[in-house]
Amino acid sequence: MEWKKKIAALEAFYQKSFEQPRFVAEVPTSGSYAKKVRALSRLGRRSPQEVELLYQQVEHLRRAFKIMDDLIDEDTVRDGKPAFWVLHGAAATIEQAAWELKQARQLACQLGVELLFEQRLREVIEGARLEVELEAGWEPPDSVIAWFRVVQKECAFRLYIAEALLCPPEVCEAARQDGVAAQMLDDGLSALYGKDGRAENSDEKLGRLTYMRAFGVSAEKAVRRGRELKESIAPILGRKEG
Repeated sequence: MEWKKKIAALEAFYQKSFEQPRFVAEVPTSGSYAKKVRALSRLGRRSPQEVELLYQQVEHLRRAFKIMDDLIDEDTVRDGKPAFWVLHGAAATIEQAAWELKQARQLACQLGVELLFEQRLREVIEGARLEVELEAGWEPPDSVIAWFRVVQKECAFRLYIAEALLCPPEVCEAARQDGVAAQMLDDGLSALYGKDGRAENSDEKLGRLTYMRAFGVSAEKAVRRGRELKESIAPILGRKEG
């Protein structure tokens, strides 16, 4: 898919979510993001009923971005099976992702976090958009700043969960840093071992701005730094790393 079409797909996905998108097919998830809601809920100030609503919302968001990521990245395999867009086509993928996003927005209204939801959502989409532009050959004046803008895709999602749970500022910041660490690990591990349905070092071959390229380090060092960052914020998030 040509880069301008990828950007058009991202915008269509967002705009359709305000309309009446149709349900196409079920999208399975591992529940990993929903588990983050459960884990962080004891650090926040939401009632059990509100936590359940956020759990449902995050599942919708995860489904939406899972299938959109595969479409934009042109990944043909997900979890050992054909990706959603391979089975249903690009138009239906955008439709389903928009349907999931619409459900998530409705739950944001019930939780009283509509503005926060839209703000973090746009940050995720802008990170994805910038990644596409960089892949198309745009050279940023500062690659480090550009990498941190791309990593909004991971940071904003995690930050939103903590904010929506009404967690204290230090927990929200740790959740954001968890997104940074996740991207560092993804960049490094993908270079070393590849991804589901992709060869190793595929991000570099596609011209993507990885942590290694932005900071001038090896994949091994990116993985080490990512793990060190995760370990440093684990106590704040109430986790045990290692």
